[in-house]
Amino acid sequence: MNVTFIAHSAFLVEWDKFYTLFDYTYEPDYTGALPELSGDKPLLVFSSHSHEDHFDAKVFTLLEKYPGARFFVSRDTRLTERKRQWLNISDAAFARTTVLRPDSILLTDVAGEDLSIRAIKSTDIGNAYLLRCEGKMVYHGGDLNWWDWKSEGEAYCNNMAAHYRAAIEKLAAAVENEATDNAIAPEITAAMAPLDPRLGEGSEGLGIEELMRQIKVQHVFPMHMWKKYEVIDRYLAAHPAQKDAIARITREGESFVI
Repeated sequence: MNVTFIAHSAFLVEWDKFYTLFDYTYEPDYTGALPELSGDKPLLVFSSHSHEDHFDAKVFTLLEKYPGARFFVSRDTRLTERKRQWLNISDAAFARTTVLRPDSILLTDVAGEDLSIRAIKSTDIGNAYLLRCEGKMVYHGGDLNWWDWKSEGEAYCNNMAAHYRAAIEKLAAAVENEATDNAIAPEITAAMAPLDPRLGEGSEGLGIEELMRQIKVQHVFPMHMWKKYEVIDRYLAAHPAQKDAIARITREGESFVI
């Protein structure tokens, strides 16, 4: 498996038989170069929610270059017929689009392999995604995070903590269920999760810390870092035992073979 950090929260994951592209956008502040893809492997494109740093209607134009592409979007994108016309989303692309409600499960197939897609309700809007295929599980958090904004007050922070822990408990249960049903290890191979330096030291790492506490994760790829990659070093200084699990992303376009 190859994981490429494109920019901000956008990742390309190359599986044995297909690709998954998460939260790719063409917005100048959040975009990066999309690697060339093999035409032999199908492309699945995921958008976690409607914020401009995670969703861009231009991703549907990927169908022109990759005719077999399929698209998976969150319900809050609200792609009504009128909105699709306004955004210039073609009928052909929308026909290959699945809208995923929070806490839904989709069983489908890709390149002859069974694929499970679970949408986990975010603590912000939209979904996080847990995918199971080829004996592996991959997680993209979208904006599902422990948003410990101290400026919002104690009540907000306590409520956020409870909601995030509950969401990760739900994710942990999903991992266990997928493992049991498919006779695979109860672990996530690759998890892409927010590590947002805007939260400040002491708060920025809470989300990944709780994810790692509840679930066995082989490789964690921090995202939503606003190009401040030094936040990874701060996190590792506070969590040295996780040094082998946390990817030290240093630039856009960096790839990791796992």
